[in-house]
Amino acid sequence: MSLVSALSDLIEFNKPINLLAEGTSGLGWAETPLVVLTADHIVSVLHRFRAGAFTAADVEQWADMIECREDIDYQEDRDEEILQAIYVLANPVLNGLLDDALTDQVIASLSS
Repeated sequence: MSLVSALSDLIEFNKPINLLAEGTSGLGWAETPLVVLTADHIVSVLHRFRAGAFTAADVEQWADMIECREDIDYQEDRDEEILQAIYVLANPVLNGLLDDALTDQVIASLSS
């Protein structure tokens, strides 16, 4: 598996979180962005969380894995909103546990 493929799976949350972690950890890092995370990626993950596909812990780990990578770029016209959404999702101790209200808040911030 290539790093681009592993990062694409990560931003799209295409595999169980443990497989995403294994896939990205074994391939190292790139010095420049290889994929672009969009607002739609995050909104999709949150809708799937709400549908029961993921736990709050899964979403936290997913966001944490994205937050620490410099080889994932953010959608150019929404980079501040995406950066804030990933921060909120990756840090429930600081921002509150992921629930319906926080999900609505993050989706609204990315939809405006």
